Amino acid sequence: MQILVLLMKKYTHLSQGQRYQLEALLKIGMSKTYISDFLGVDRSTIYREIKRNSKQMRGRDRYEADFAQNLSGKRKQLRTRYHKCCQPIERRIIWLLKHKWSPDQISNVCKQRSIAMLSTEAIYLWIYAQKRKGQDHTHLLRRHHRKRRKRKLDKQPRILIKNKVSIDSRPKIVDQQTRIGDLEADLVKCKHEYLLTITDRKSLFNIFCKIPDKASRTVEAAMIKELSPHKNWIKTLTTDNGLEFARHEDIAAALDVDWYFADPYSSWQRGCNENQNGLIRQYAPRKMDLRDVSPEIIKQWQKQLNSRPRKKLNFKPPNQLVT
Repeated sequence: MQILVLLMKKYTHLSQGQRYQLEALLKIGMSKTYISDFLGVDRSTIYREIKRNSKQMRGRDRYEADFAQNLSGKRKQLRTRYHKCCQPIERRIIWLLKHKWSPDQISNVCKQRSIAMLSTEAIYLWIYAQKRKGQDHTHLLRRHHRKRRKRKLDKQPRILIKNKVSIDSRPKIVDQQTRIGDLEADLVKCKHEYLLTITDRKSLFNIFCKIPDKASRTVEAAMIKELSPHKNWIKTLTTDNGLEFARHEDIAAALDVDWYFADPYSSWQRGCNENQNGLIRQYAPRKMDLRDVSPEIIKQWQKQLNSRPRKKLNFKPPNQLVT
């Protein structure tokens, strides 16, 4: 008999009749344990039902069966229904992957637009299942076949950059990411030449251009040229301790911004820019020869990246926040 009770006590949604019984038993002051035994459900089902479907009246939660039944029905209608994989969904996945969308973006944007689509995990499972069948789409994923490599710290002392201001002195509002204008910058190396990448912390808006080398004067000229059109909304700049930013004082004076340096070997302090560099690698792999890429094509990359939906922005593109 005890085994039968234990089998019956598993989480399930209450029926309308059980909800009326629950309301009546709560009114006469019966305990949650007694109610769960009486209804033949687990005690956690009762707690969850009361927590999710109670009506707040005069600052207190009050359970009413009719209100709970109506609320549960509405929640069921709004529940996400993922679909089984079929040819139209497969074609849609491949088409969006080719346009540099991630499975997470594909699933959530289709959900927002009421378009039939798999869940994020199901998309990944389908991609790797197709690979086993001889149809490899993993090259369309970001950071495909990425391997974690242990970083070796240089034993040689780094040459100090003069008059650096530590990230510890940066205003706390920058950490909150509540305003536009707090930028992070870095260099992305390819086979030949570099990409100077600049990211806004709040909007994830990206500005990048190619430069022939990482000399501080080259970086200075490129940053002033690229950021001057946006000078009116830029407030701070944060970079690592690379010598390419040795002329930070001249750049900060030209742009009228405050410049801060992250701690050595602390890339997470510039997490927004580091993440965006990973996305930029979809366009500019490490082995790409940037000498064969025109500035116009790079600006097309920038426009396309700023037009892609972002999870952090509730799947809105960065260019809707920065004009």
